[in-house]
Amino acid sequence: MNIESRPLERTGPHEKFADYCLWDYPPPSPPAGKLRSSNLLWSAIASIGGAPHLVAACEAIRAGLGPFRTVYGVKQKDGLTSFEFYFYDYERLERRVSISRVLEILKPWVACSLPPLEGRPYFMFSIDLDEATSSGRKPLDTINMYIGNPGSSVSSGICYEQSAAGLRLANFYFFFDRRREMDDIVAKVACSAHHDLRTFDPSSVLRPELLNCEVVVVANKKFNDGVYFSRLPIDPLIGFLKREAFHPDIIAFAERHRDELDHMLYDVGVDYIVEGRSVKVTKSAFYGLL
Repeated sequence: MNIESRPLERTGPHEKFADYCLWDYPPPSPPAGKLRSSNLLWSAIASIGGAPHLVAACEAIRAGLGPFRTVYGVKQKDGLTSFEFYFYDYERLERRVSISRVLEILKPWVACSLPPLEGRPYFMFSIDLDEATSSGRKPLDTINMYIGNPGSSVSSGICYEQSAAGLRLANFYFFFDRRREMDDIVAKVACSAHHDLRTFDPSSVLRPELLNCEVVVVANKKFNDGVYFSRLPIDPLIGFLKREAFHPDIIAFAERHRDELDHMLYDVGVDYIVEGRSVKVTKSAFYGLL
């Protein structure tokens, strides 16, 4: 089926509403018969030309793990759209959603020679998929593995990149309640080795329209920092898509179906660098459930 003619996916009686950590939330308005967030993923894939192998891989993931068990990220960088998929199982070593299981599901489409590290206490992992990877033209050469950070007074996680070269520390993530911990959010954004605190204004990153959220995540990465805004209403999402110059077809879909998407909350994020007194966004993303 041509993805542009794909029927819209609508909510059913056993719908799940969860953020990009797979933490449940109550829908802010009645959801019956409205659209699932998966429609935004299909719209994004259509905007790059359809990518039939990627669509088949996504459908295999959903069939293999069940609906609402996978988080997708639609990323925009240098004018290009890409896709990352996140898999959670907070049971750690007793997990059912494992790297091994997902790679087995994807075996007809995705080639990966990396050994699954199942003895590690990861609670989440992610992979980047595109048409080349999903058609076997390019191997999957990186898996991102996330573990906890016991002993920290702030909820946090650590990301490692697995590649042919082995494991490499990639990112630290820190979770803050936007209502109760705003001072800590500002302090964490300000405390970075990547910018000059004498000229950096945290409000240039913590934009007011995105602070209508419930959770802010601040990330320290190898070459830049990142900040994520979790559980936003639909209108700030649409404003974010426009400001970050996502593909016009994605924006048009969200605007056209705004009243059928307003029963969900959304997660967005940016990676950024600071050049002098200016913040430059190097990557932006929004997230949903498959």
